[in-house]
Amino acid sequence: MLCDLNWTRLVRFRLAFAQFFDHPGSHHHFREIKNGSIIFGNGFRSTAILFVGWLGAQLGWEIRGEKNAEKIELENSDGKTVRIQLQEKGDAPIASFTAQSGEIEFQVILASGGDLLEVCRGKLGEAPARQVLPSAENDPVKLMSEELMRGGPHHVYLRAVEKVRALL
Repeated sequence: MLCDLNWTRLVRFRLAFAQFFDHPGSHHHFREIKNGSIIFGNGFRSTAILFVGWLGAQLGWEIRGEKNAEKIELENSDGKTVRIQLQEKGDAPIASFTAQSGEIEFQVILASGGDLLEVCRGKLGEAPARQVLPSAENDPVKLMSEELMRGGPHHVYLRAVEKVRALL
């Protein structure tokens, strides 16, 4: 089964955000995320919405509120509201995602060269240490090749699309 290439564009971005929570000691942040923001490129709104769908599917969050160009409201597993601000700017499919959990901020930012992701976690107002990870391709031919190599059913993709179907 093939997926939307916007989903394939998100593979590295999703992995970069998920790595913050590899250790079970950081799982409490899932319930404490209050807000976030996504900066996405012109014409890539569906990529940003798929990322929100992935968050919702993985964390058991539900979409709340009406369709809005500037934000998406979700309800977390504790019934609390999580607001994700959306900003269309530049050309990169996804330029950044930031999430705040209490006094901790998690960031994944496309580096200026476009071939690396800068990831950092730190207290609000403090300069965090950054690490770099590889970024995804945006070339359609390379994306299609990557998607074809994966093959098989994409259960996470289907769950993510189901979460945000009304927003697409």
